[in-house]
Amino acid sequence: MKKQWMQWIQYAFGYNRTEAKGFILLLMLLFTYLSIHLYVWLSPSKVSIALTQSQLNQNTALVSLIETAENPPNRFKSFEKKEEEAHPVVPMRLHSFDPNVASVEEFEELGMPQWLAKRIDRFKSKGGKFFKKEDLLKIYDFPEPLYQKLIPYITISAPQNDKFAKRSFILQEKTPKTPAKFDLNTVDTTRLIQLKGIGSKLAARIVKYRDILGNFVSTSQIREVYGLDSLVVEEILRYGYINNPQVRKINVNESSFEQMKHPYLKPYIAKAIVNFRNQHGKFQSIQDLKAIKLLTPDIIQKLEPYLAF
Repeated sequence: MKKQWMQWIQYAFGYNRTEAKGFILLLMLLFTYLSIHLYVWLSPSKVSIALTQSQLNQNTALVSLIETAENPPNRFKSFEKKEEEAHPVVPMRLHSFDPNVASVEEFEELGMPQWLAKRIDRFKSKGGKFFKKEDLLKIYDFPEPLYQKLIPYITISAPQNDKFAKRSFILQEKTPKTPAKFDLNTVDTTRLIQLKGIGSKLAARIVKYRDILGNFVSTSQIREVYGLDSLVVEEILRYGYINNPQVRKINVNESSFEQMKHPYLKPYIAKAIVNFRNQHGKFQSIQDLKAIKLLTPDIIQKLEPYLAF
């Protein structure tokens, strides 16, 4: 029988004789292990009973911890209770009061516990104020039933000599000033950023373009500044003007190619002007520039205020 099992295992798993013997030994050990555990499971010992009792104790402790976590002891209330017990209760005497000026003793006469009266007093000492009756409920742990009882007696006076109230009144009464007009050729960035839609970057860009241009000769040139939308342009044109512009000019008969730097003069056009001047002599007027094919009438019209002959 044993030989037949050996042959079957060798055939089924492709084992040699030694491997088949090891496989049979492994099966026997596994069977023994399972038998022992099955016996222990069907016949629990004293050790297992003790273990079960230990687990029960642990579970009981765990349940106790969970109940404590769900209902934590209120240390503050116990402290407040001790504080109340240490001081005799003041007889309640309801009367009209202003919580902004009432003292701790007066609060106690109104039925407030001492810890609550002191809490309100600390709130006021730090600059806190009550502006309406409902503000009393903002005091932490203020009892709602007590508040309902005190409502008819709460009177809050209008704030006197309150710097915040005065400041608010001044800001409301203050009428907005109309921005003053300015010359686009002399205005600085400080004035420009006061306009709607203009920050420090846009203001600096406007001033920089004006300097490269050699001053504005027309308010419409503000549209040439990169990054300005139509609303910002309209805001600038609303307050900006140009009066007797002092324009920096380029002498086309004496300036070199490097000196002819201008937003309206592309490098290849400046080079064409210099070459034409070297070949045909000096220019006499703006009309002579029309002989340069690269200079369109539109470019010549824009350049004319910035050229000297």
